Amino acid sequence: MQNIDQILEKHIASGDLPCAVAGVAKADGTLYMGAAGLRSLDASDAMTTDTIFAIASMTKAITTVATLQLVEQGLIDLDTPITAYLPNLAHLKVLDGFDDDGEPMLSTPKSSPTTRQLLTHTSGYVYEIWNANALQCVASEQIDSLFVEGGNGMTAPLGFSPGERWEYGIGIDWAGVIVETLSGKDLDVYFQDHIFSPLSMHDSAYIVPEAKAARRAAVHARTEDGLTVIPHLGEPISGGGGLSSTIPDYLRFMRALLNQGTLDGTKILQPQTVDMMFENHIGDLDVTPGPTQMPAISNEFDMGFGQPAKWGLGFLLHEAQTASGRPKGSVSWAGLFNSYFWIDRENDLCAVIATQVLPFYDTHAVAMLKDFESAVYKNWKS
Repeated sequence: MQNIDQILEKHIASGDLPCAVAGVAKADGTLYMGAAGLRSLDASDAMTTDTIFAIASMTKAITTVATLQLVEQGLIDLDTPITAYLPNLAHLKVLDGFDDDGEPMLSTPKSSPTTRQLLTHTSGYVYEIWNANALQCVASEQIDSLFVEGGNGMTAPLGFSPGERWEYGIGIDWAGVIVETLSGKDLDVYFQDHIFSPLSMHDSAYIVPEAKAARRAAVHARTEDGLTVIPHLGEPISGGGGLSSTIPDYLRFMRALLNQGTLDGTKILQPQTVDMMFENHIGDLDVTPGPTQMPAISNEFDMGFGQPAKWGLGFLLHEAQTASGRPKGSVSWAGLFNSYFWIDRENDLCAVIATQVLPFYDTHAVAMLKDFESAVYKNWKS
């Protein structure tokens, strides 16, 4: 059996990464849990498996589950225009570019986005990190950055008409708004009541309480001088990001999906709904690499690792086996600070590995991910 502890220690000992926690599980229980490194390079606290991470866009899969719970209740139809739930979005515009004076050129979208399109990054909503027009909109102070708490970044125009292409964006943030609107609960309360408490995810929340703050890992930035501790980026309570969690907690969430929506006798989704999450929901469109516009925040990323990929509900759907072992039909995604997960129903496996480093898709973090993934399949492939 390949020693995963040694893999983590190797990548930390090189000085290329500050810390890592990894976990592997089957539907019926945990197979591996390990930690390496320091919670902060400015301190001496060793990483532990209950270290709390900012999981950023790993929040999106949780928001998707919350949305699908409301679908099961008949409150949401995935293919109804979102204006049925959020009438204030009835007059969306598409940002086509800028004229010679730097003024935005706007057009009317061919249709209103649907909730399915919000969940599959085909709604037209984009991120300034990976979209040049959106970044220019922020740079010219016509809209706030999404990283400005209390700003108006969510009200940015669409980057394209709904259904025209796949592009990673803030659609699932808007799905979170729909959950709040239809449930009558703030998103943090809804998650606690309907996902975290039922699954005994006791360390998952938007705001880390003071009593747990010592377990929180620091965020590090890769600079010309090496790794430097930086303040946590402000992230609002939103469907697209902002949660903090632990590797054991996130494994419980993934195990529930591996087990057709049920964990330890508690059901959060119907089996047929879980099956739907693992199906292609973007048709002939393809998931494409994200070309960075903000290299301090993200490198260019390719979460299909050079292989074709589609999008299910909540995560990327692999259309071919990766070089490191996860098979066609498995699903995956990641968080901005270089946390990565995948769920493989063929082999009854789920796995997650996290560090806290910017920029996203860091070369050293991805190398550790691939070594970890290879070891998982050498040890536990069915």
